[in-house]
Amino acid sequence: MVIEEIIGQTNNEEESKKLIQQWRGIKKLCEKLLLGIFGTTVLFTSFYTVPADSVGVVRRFGAYTRTTEPGLHFKVPLGVESADKVPVKKVQKEEFGFRTLKAGVDTQFLNKDNVGQVSKDDLIKFVEDNEKTPSENLSELREQAKSILNSEYLMLTGDLNMADVSWLVQYQIKDPVAYLFNIQEPGRTIRDSSQAVMREIIGNGSIDEAITIGRIENENSAKEKLQQLLDNYDTGIHIVAVKLQSSNPPEKVRPAFNKVNESMQQKEQKINNARQEYNTIIPRAMGEAQREIENAQGYAIERVNEAQGDVQKFLKLLDEYKKAPDITKKRLYLETMAKLLPKIKDKTIVDDKGLESGFYRMFNLDVKGGKNE
Repeated sequence: MVIEEIIGQTNNEEESKKLIQQWRGIKKLCEKLLLGIFGTTVLFTSFYTVPADSVGVVRRFGAYTRTTEPGLHFKVPLGVESADKVPVKKVQKEEFGFRTLKAGVDTQFLNKDNVGQVSKDDLIKFVEDNEKTPSENLSELREQAKSILNSEYLMLTGDLNMADVSWLVQYQIKDPVAYLFNIQEPGRTIRDSSQAVMREIIGNGSIDEAITIGRIENENSAKEKLQQLLDNYDTGIHIVAVKLQSSNPPEKVRPAFNKVNESMQQKEQKINNARQEYNTIIPRAMGEAQREIENAQGYAIERVNEAQGDVQKFLKLLDEYKKAPDITKKRLYLETMAKLLPKIKDKTIVDDKGLESGFYRMFNLDVKGGKNE
């Protein structure tokens, strides 16, 4: 109305009416435009979609109100309510001592050995992700990247040796409300907690446990302790796995350490060969000894049984001898001669008159089957 009064004060009445009509048209157009913008804003701020792997956490003036499942949902528009989409089913990861620059068939990594081969843009992003100001000079930028990686993987063991340890942590969000409201920077919280746990485990063991014999135990222990630490902070994070990617002595002493390791392997191989030889010879010798013992025992039993049989035979013969001595003597003589005579090739039989008769008879008494041979 004020604008129309100002226009009406002009000297030309026709021109004033024309200007007023134009103003009223512009005013209606603006009202429609504002109404359309308002309606569109209300429409677009009233609905939200939650992906299949996530849940929606709805806040009203910043305070938590409810959690929604995947799908299309309504909320109070114009910023009264806001929805955060939390990927509770997605397995996420944090890497230490290296970074995955490009995942897929041709995966590209950033580690201390290939810093010089990584593009400047990737190095800048890596340095910025670690809350550092990237240098414009490429050589200085590479040194920054190496420094960040060194601070992650270089660790002191319990026997005062150094170890290069790189690992990754896989996790899921089990409580989206705690994840959003109890920690300000979830990624930084996981990284700091994981480094604290891993340095404690490596620092409590020897260099051999860190790089060879204790890798599986270190992984299991790190997962358990990291989960306990995050639960104490009520972060709403579930640790799926902690995997050691590499664990080696520092690069400068690695050749010497490898030689020591090879010597230890040769030692173990010789010990295993000796044990194999021992396990082959000793059981065989013990088996042979047991066989000889059993043969001796069997022979002893056989001799005892034969002796007992001879005794019983002699006792029965003695009984018969007492009953008929002459007959027994004659039978024993005949049985003895029956055994001895077949063993003698040439036999000479002398009759009752002996040599006086001058008569000798030669017989072949090797009789088998009742016939002379």
